[in-house]
Amino acid sequence: MIEALLVAAALVVAVAVFLLLTYVRRSVLSKHGAVAMAARLSRRMPGRGWAPGFAVYERGSLRWYRMFSLAFGPRHTLLRTDLQVSDRRRPVGAEAQIFPPEVTVLRCEGSVGEVELAMTESAVTGFLSWLEAAPPGAFYTDK
Repeated sequence: MIEALLVAAALVVAVAVFLLLTYVRRSVLSKHGAVAMAARLSRRMPGRGWAPGFAVYERGSLRWYRMFSLAFGPRHTLLRTDLQVSDRRRPVGAEAQIFPPEVTVLRCEGSVGEVELAMTESAVTGFLSWLEAAPPGAFYTDK
């Protein structure tokens, strides 16, 4: 009986430590702001394979991190100069059960391949603005 209680207590402590570390990780990674968005990591089953996460815009790149991970590196790094949106849609099928109605799914293509991102309409507006924007002189050089 005491052994079972010790095992249960150890599990509770392990979960609490994991949650604390993920919170600290997110605080460090998003110190200048982050946007909540999910990314589809697997397409084996239709409508499945989504992982919650957050994105951080850094200069000309968007870095996407898994929400529940201890890794400090991004899972996806998308470059603004190499990215385009190929499709925009509402969640369908099983996706409609996991995402709220105000979520939009964007299929993006770039040198990293195809990436699907799910985000709210306000996040889509920010993402598309970031994608279309570029600092002065980013694409032009003086000769």
